[in-house]
Formats: sequence, structure tokens, C-alpha cells
Amino acid sequence: MALCITLGELIHQLAVKYEDRPAITMAVSGETLSYREFDTLINRIGHGLLSLSEIKSTYVGIMHENDLNYLAMTYALKKINKIEVSINRAFKGHSLSRMINLTECDIMMTSTSHFGALDQIKSDLPHLRMLIVTSGVEEARAKFPQWTILPFEEILSDETSHITSNAKDTESATIMFTSGTTGVSKGCLLSHRYAVRTAENIITPFRLTCGDVNYTTYPLSHISAYYDILPSLMVGGRVVMRDHFSLSKFWDEVIHHGVTWFMCLGSVQQLLYSAPPSSKDRAHKITKCWSTPAPVPKADFDARFGLHLIPGGGYGSTDAGWVVTPQWNHPGGVVLPHYEVAIVDENNNFVPAGVKGEMIIRSKEPGVMADGYFGMSYKNLSSQQNDWFHTGDIGWLDNEGLFYFTCRMAERIRVKGEMVSIFEVEEGALSHLEIEDAAAIGIPSEMGEEDIRLFVILKPSSSLTEDMIRTHCQTVMARFMVPKIITILKDMPRTPTGKPEKGKLAIIPVNN
Repeated sequence: MALCITLGELIHQLAVKYEDRPAITMAVSGETLSYREFDTLINRIGHGLLSLSEIKSTYVGIMHENDLNYLAMTYALKKINKIEVSINRAFKGHSLSRMINLTECDIMMTSTSHFGALDQIKSDLPHLRMLIVTSGVEEARAKFPQWTILPFEEILSDETSHITSNAKDTESATIMFTSGTTGVSKGCLLSHRYAVRTAENIITPFRLTCGDVNYTTYPLSHISAYYDILPSLMVGGRVVMRDHFSLSKFWDEVIHHGVTWFMCLGSVQQLLYSAPPSSKDRAHKITKCWSTPAPVPKADFDARFGLHLIPGGGYGSTDAGWVVTPQWNHPGGVVLPHYEVAIVDENNNFVPAGVKGEMIIRSKEPGVMADGYFGMSYKNLSSQQNDWFHTGDIGWLDNEGLFYFTCRMAERIRVKGEMVSIFEVEEGALSHLEIEDAAAIGIPSEMGEEDIRLFVILKPSSSLTEDMIRTHCQTVMARFMVPKIITILKDMPRTPTGKPEKGKLAIIPVNN
């Protein structure tokens, strides 16, 4: 696939090339769109949006469950030179309002599933003027009289002609939020080229062909959806999409739809392996999958399920794109040609092969990394030094230049496939008026990633219990950010500068 192509133009070319081949199938309902039908739906949405005088901003928010309309909306926005603000539907409270307000978007697409979260913060959204809703129209009108409520069906134009964009492929197409090493979630500006390059870099190691059927349950607001959906479409394959992972439905669905590959989190790998053996374990057509690290031996996993688990030698992030690609039968990952990767010590000095340190990345080509964070200059960020992006992740390079990931740095952890900023967990806890101080750390998870442990100091008059704190966290945080273990302390161990000393916190017994 040639570079210098926008995503809207890419989908149109794929529709011309693959026409009536099935492109997207919903796993539960079986509803399917061909490449031609998918492009037609995108054009109908695009023409409808162009007719809306209410859209003043360049930015349009989407907070929605995975479905065909959501996916089509993302590409329609790219055809009409609008930038999708991709909002993780799990976020709540101040974190959610901050995401929506950052770009001052005046229109959002959503559904009844998210009215509760929006109702919590509706007085804190001064720029929002319209909700495009795919369900619950009357409920939305009752809850949000201050906003125009437009049923999704009313934006579907009868016009189906291809909309030609004059955008450049290096221009921003999506704002996707990420948890950085410190501070609040940031809006990464991702270009059309970023998406295309990422897809190209997935196709080769996974040996994808037009005969492949991919199964995905990642939220479309998650960067993993970039790794998952577009590569399949670019080779003329089919994507089977589900709103969320279900262990009880997984094998039935992959067997029914003829799935041949999928990308699974380490926690999903662990769930599949821990389930009782079944006749369905080898009744599928899956030949390959890739997983993040999990405490499951590759040989045992392959033998039980009759597939090939590609070693977890890949590396990607929302900020950087897909930088290191895994190899079919080798744990070391290959640095892709449009990136440079180096390892530095705590003093920012380059270290030789075989020595662990922080992974830093630099691009050799415009548009393949995030074009900074919305409202921030890349060059002024602590993560960007001398044209190198500091990932906050630990790894090493061997003598052949192959990369090996080791672990995350302390302020950023992976929980159920999501990168979580420790800062945001602490900030959420401290929003309770009876909590005086809070500190969070990552702890090993039985599922192969990490869980969160929260330590709090209560104000003298407080009678809060751990359960009450957890309920508060569930109210103000995304569900994957809610601590698994909460410990109330009388005193917080501190460093000489007054910060919580997390090394000492890590050794406090859970039953303390």
C-alpha cells in the first residue's frame, strides 16, 4: 500500500478493490458489511455531517460501544477533515470532562450506555452543544435539555458518492488519550500515516492474507484497535468485532465465524489457559495469535490449542506507534526501518548491547509517531529530549540490534491491557474530601499483568472504610483503574523530599 494516502481515501480504494467481500462482522448479531457497503455507510455519514451547521469545531468526540456505526463514524470524520476525539468509555468524572473539554469539541456521538457518565459532568462541559445518539433519544432529551439531541439515523444522508479529502497523510486524524509516565492523560495527535504505517507493520510478521479472519474485542478508543482492524482490511480480510471479551462465548464465536488469528492480552491468554479443557480447544481455525507477556509457557499453550503463539517481542505505544515487530519464532523484536531505538541509563547516557535501561525512540519519517500532545509542544515535554522520545519502559538491545522488553517504569503500569498513570489513580482517590493523602503502586497480577494497590491516609475526623473508598473510586475512575487492594495507613513512609516512599510501601503486608 502506498504512502501519502489518507484513511478515508484508503477505505475507498479498498472498497473498489474488494467490493462485495465481507469486511466487518459483528460477532454476536452476525450483521456484516461488505467493503462496498462499509464505504457507502461512511459516505452517507460524511455527507450528513457536512450538512450540520452545528459543527463549528474541528474536533468531534465519540464515546460509544463497539459497533458498525461507531467504526464507520471514525472514517467518515476523516473523509470530511474532522478529527475524531476518541474517548475511552470507561472513564468517569473529572478525567472524562477533562478529555472532552481539552479540544472544546461541540458535538459528540454516544449511546444510552454512557448517559450516566455524561450526566455526572454535564455542568462541566461548556463547549458541548449536540449529542448524536444511536439509542435512547427520548431519555437523552430528558436528561440533557441544554443540548441538541440528534438521532443517529437523521445524519444518514441519501447521498453515497465518495467524499474526496484534501488532507495530507501527515495531518492529524485522531486524538487518542494515553496515560503517560507522569501526570494526567494526554491527547496524542495521530496522523493518517501513523495508522497506515502501523497497519503495514502488523501485516508482515503476522503473515496476514485475504483469507484471514480476525477476532477483536478491543474498544475502538484503544490503540490496540489500530493494531487489529486496519491490517486485516488492508489485505482484504474480514474482521469479527465484539464489544467486549467473553470467556464463555469466545470459542463458540471464533469457531462459528471461522476466525484464523487474533491479538490477545496476557490476561486473556491466562483466562483461556486456566479454563477447563474442552473439545472446543482445537475445533477452531486459529493458526496464530500474539500476546503480551503472560505466565503461560508458549509450548504448553500451543500444544493445548493447536495454534502458533507469536513470542511477545513486539513493542508499540500510543505515542510512538508500532516500533518493534515480533518475530515468528524468536523472543527478540526487530526495530522497524522508520525508527531508531536506543537504551540509556538513569543519567541519559547510551549503554552498550546487553545492558538494560530506558528505551528511547526517534523517528526517521514524518508522521509515524504521534505529532505531540494536544495543546502541548513536544519539545517542551520531559518525555522529549534531543529529538528522542523517552518511553519510560525498560529493555535492552542485543548485539544484532534485536529489542527485548523488560518492564515498565514505576509511574506507569499495564492493567487489563490499559496503560494506567499512577498519578491519575492517586488524583481520583484524593478527590474524596475525607482522604488526606494517597499513594498507588503496581503489584503482580495472577493474570500476568499488574493490579493496583492504593494506600491512603484519612483525615482525623474520617470514618471511611476500605469498602467505602473502593465505592468512591468506582464512581470517579475507569473500572480498570480501581485499586484491587486498598490499605488505610496511619503514617505514610516518605522520601527526604516528602514524597511517598513507594519502595517501603511495596513491602507492607496486605493484611497490615
